[in-house]
Amino acid sequence: MSMSMQAEKPSSALSDPECQPGEGVGTQDDQRVNPMHRLPDWRTTLPLAQSSPRCGARTRSGNPCRSPAMPNGRCRMHGGASTGPRTAEGIEAIRKARAKHGRYSAEMAKLRSTIASLQRMAREVLS
Repeated sequence: MSMSMQAEKPSSALSDPECQPGEGVGTQDDQRVNPMHRLPDWRTTLPLAQSSPRCGARTRSGNPCRSPAMPNGRCRMHGGASTGPRTAEGIEAIRKARAKHGRYSAEMAKLRSTIASLQRMAREVLS
């Protein structure tokens, strides 16, 4: 049998006597599945967001920053998470931890200064 000869079967929506015209069987609203319906209404959360403390740091335009502040009083752009170690033990721990290479170690600094002094002496001898 060819495709054009086959009669289309009526859909279940059309054969369902309880179904109104324009309504399909698959248009049942199950709001428990939609994650947007789990969020609180924006009318209740917007005033809370607008009343949060602001950063207030001076921007390049001279106006105060209007971003919401973190617990330290500044926003994520104007108040970093860390200002570095403050105690002698913390500074020593950072100094020891940054050992990816020896470029900035005391031994390499002494070697570089020795090489620089040798180069100066060689220039003086050659001049």
